[in-house]
Amino acid sequence: MKLKRKSFIIINLTLLISFILFFILTENFGKKYYFYKENSELNKIENSIKNGNNYNLPPDILVGNIPILKDNFEFNNQLKLSLFQKDSWKYNFWFGNDALKKLDETGTITMNFQQRNLKSSFLIRVFKKQNNFIVLCLPLSAIEENLKLMKTFSLYIFFIISIFIWSVYTYYFRKIAKYISNIELSLDKISKKDFLEIEPINSNDEFGNISKKLVTVSEELKEYFEFLNKKYESQKYFYNSLAHELKTPITVISGYTYYIKDILQKEDQKYCDLIINECIGISQLAKKFQLLAENFKNLEISEFYLDELVKTSIDKFQLDFSEKNIYVEFFSNPIKIVGDYNLIKVSIDNLISNSLKFTKNIIRISLYSNDNTIVFSIYNNGTNIPLDKISKIWEPFFFIEKNHKIDNWGFGLSIVADVVKRHNGNYKVENKDNGVEFKIILPNILK
Repeated sequence: MKLKRKSFIIINLTLLISFILFFILTENFGKKYYFYKENSELNKIENSIKNGNNYNLPPDILVGNIPILKDNFEFNNQLKLSLFQKDSWKYNFWFGNDALKKLDETGTITMNFQQRNLKSSFLIRVFKKQNNFIVLCLPLSAIEENLKLMKTFSLYIFFIISIFIWSVYTYYFRKIAKYISNIELSLDKISKKDFLEIEPINSNDEFGNISKKLVTVSEELKEYFEFLNKKYESQKYFYNSLAHELKTPITVISGYTYYIKDILQKEDQKYCDLIINECIGISQLAKKFQLLAENFKNLEISEFYLDELVKTSIDKFQLDFSEKNIYVEFFSNPIKIVGDYNLIKVSIDNLISNSLKFTKNIIRISLYSNDNTIVFSIYNNGTNIPLDKISKIWEPFFFIEKNHKIDNWGFGLSIVADVVKRHNGNYKVENKDNGVEFKIILPNILK
């Protein structure tokens, strides 16, 4: 589902849910809130009367005064007479024995009485003052009217605010959706090495900055890929320059994208994740070039156990193996080798990564040595390589499949070939009955 459509649905659902919640909360908690407020008002009046202070009573509150009576019937009769005098017979109030007991113990009591015949209710507070009971009576018809007025007024305010929020929210997310779509399209073109039509975003914000960086990356990638095709023999300059030129803009793009991701809703963050994943792919490519460039002049020769290096590389891909249900076998004895640890590790990683992409479900890795050589072999049960292409797979920019991804620019096997040649070794690939086997053969200096 497109971000534009999704944001439209989310906005309307949010407003609808808010509207429903508004009525539910108003209906269930509106009266309780008013009871709370009116009880607070009665508390103030009670305290003022007890302390002998002047207090301006609201016009709708009735006040009565009766002597302290123990008889239940007489108490209720005097209470109604003190409030309503001649019309007391119309009102149905009754404080039972439990209520009078509580009044005697606490000195105050508040009760709500429904008057169905009058279609109203009353909140009555009775409290002791010296030798009398003071009675406060608040007709709740006023509360009902206030609550109804509040609902109506709040409804108008809700609709006005909703329209405003919907307008701003819709405009904002349509704009974001357009920007992200533009960036996604640009990255897709870059991943396909189409650097001709990268349209910048005219905006003075993070999206505009990302767009400018994408244009910069696109132009630089275009220049350097053309340079590589024509001047591949100048590998040192190419590797070093491309790694340097890619590192800064990709870092900036990733930073802005993480920032944008934080301000989006969770449902929309996957679009930023797409940008971040594409940037990670380009960044990993730049790191490979940088590693080759740093070691281009002189190999950093050392002794190390090649079997331990291979185990480290296998462990690096364990999560990928598990996710794709790939069975991996590794056969080796402890084998010490002399060479550049970092470059050989890059080669092993690239061969494992290549097998991971093309295998069906099995990868077999073996490492063995003889008097003169050390052989690393990796087999995958993927599809055989066409015979007319098998000799070209070690070349840069060569793809067996046309729909290559950003993480596979056709450099992996080319880097393997370069590293092996610099170690005076050899490499080869063979189609097997049910798969493909890659080998690198390095000189066994420690024989």
